[in-house]
Amino acid sequence: MKRAAFIVLFLFVFTFVALSQTIIENPEKPLSKNAGRVLKLKEIMRITDEGGEFYFGGPRNVKVTSDGSIFIQDKEKILKFSPEGEFIKNLYKKGQGPGEIMDYFSYHIHKNEMFIWVPMANKVIHTDSDGGLVDEFKVESGVYKEFLGKMDGWLIFLNSVWPVERKTSRLYDLKDTVVLVSEDGKTEKESHVFPRIFFLIALSQGGGFKRWASFYSILSEDRRYLFVSHTREYLINLLNLKKGQVIRSFKRKYPRIKHVMTDRDKEFYKKYHPPKKKYKNDINGLFLCRDLLWVKTSTQNKKKGILFDVFNSKGQYLDNFYLNLNGSLVGIHDDSLFVTEEDEDGNMNIVKYKIVE
Repeated sequence: MKRAAFIVLFLFVFTFVALSQTIIENPEKPLSKNAGRVLKLKEIMRITDEGGEFYFGGPRNVKVTSDGSIFIQDKEKILKFSPEGEFIKNLYKKGQGPGEIMDYFSYHIHKNEMFIWVPMANKVIHTDSDGGLVDEFKVESGVYKEFLGKMDGWLIFLNSVWPVERKTSRLYDLKDTVVLVSEDGKTEKESHVFPRIFFLIALSQGGGFKRWASFYSILSEDRRYLFVSHTREYLINLLNLKKGQVIRSFKRKYPRIKHVMTDRDKEFYKKYHPPKKKYKNDINGLFLCRDLLWVKTSTQNKKKGILFDVFNSKGQYLDNFYLNLNGSLVGIHDDSLFVTEEDEDGNMNIVKYKIVE
């Protein structure tokens, strides 16, 4: 009996140590001696809707193909531009027929081909870079929350399973599950589960929920791995998609930023009395610049802008810098950034900046 208990204890300790060793602890300061600078950018192109051929409502999700063609998502729009920023066409086709989109959608570019996820129709539209229909199929294996991208042989989705109760009052773990679906939509393979905190409101109080932690992800350049942030604290996981294993987790010592309630927050707290948030979410976005991971943090400086950290795939904290932008970063390609900006008249522009360092 004692021997069995010892074996169980040994296995527990061994497993705990093995799991602990997968977390890479980085110091507060990165390796670069030039860290903390404002990244120097040069505007090289500005896309506006002044010509009247299209209209920017809320442009986002900028992607670039290998030939330099630029794609921008907007409401009822998938806008294609030449490498020089000249408008070519709107690839969005509204409707319920083959190649047509109903309401909300998301898309990804893979090897100069486009894959469009239409949740309301539970289908994937596969087109060439000019919008020509290659294939369309129903996703028979399930209904998913988000379309995360495409890798050879598989589509990558995010599913959410409700909920597992936590010890803290009315805070729950939502199970965000990364799922691989075959290209014909018939076969599903679960890759990994990432728990994420939500605040749930009882039906007797009106029902609903409020996000406590965000889920951010970005595919590696070779599309074999997925970088994931799913906690309020500073932590990044590198998921081997096919094996379904987090091969490493990494973080760095991060001076947390205090949460300041907005008027909207105050109304919510007064009505539902959730646990108080002491700090902001440490991470507010993930981007990939060539083979380096850019982490958008919650640190802001009035003069310098937003602090971005830089890691390699081994989890080493290489660098950090500030991005002083007049808008939001919505895409990165090679050494160029795509940013949404408002002009003096309140019109939205997409501005392409080159990193001059």
